[in-house]
Amino acid sequence: MSYTIEITRHVVSYRTRAGVTPTGGRYGGEWMDGDFRTIEPPFTTCESYDEYDAEWWEGDLISWAVDRIDPTGVTEPSASPIGNSASDYAWFSGRYEDPYEGDGRVTETSVRLTGDWSPRQRAEVFRAVSR
Repeated sequence: MSYTIEITRHVVSYRTRAGVTPTGGRYGGEWMDGDFRTIEPPFTTCESYDEYDAEWWEGDLISWAVDRIDPTGVTEPSASPIGNSASDYAWFSGRYEDPYEGDGRVTETSVRLTGDWSPRQRAEVFRAVSR
């Protein structure tokens, strides 16, 4: 069986590019009214459950998933409330604003459970992560 966690990150800015003119004046940095510009293109990494993970987490697939997802900072499930099952189209999302640049540099992250997850297992992971 194949249990995979897809983690996608995209770094964006909700402000126009800022700079300094040759005379020392500043320009740009205005709010883009909901639009954004890409700073770093989206990239996806995958975590796959294997025999070493099964041994380390003593066969507890849900704990493994929660331990892998927690460091990503995602907390918002795509659907709420979370019932006894979650579809394979469900995902988590989260965002992290740079402490120095604020909405001028935001890392947006989404996480999906792909592979052989059952709807019940997905729901258990969603409940555990969104607490």
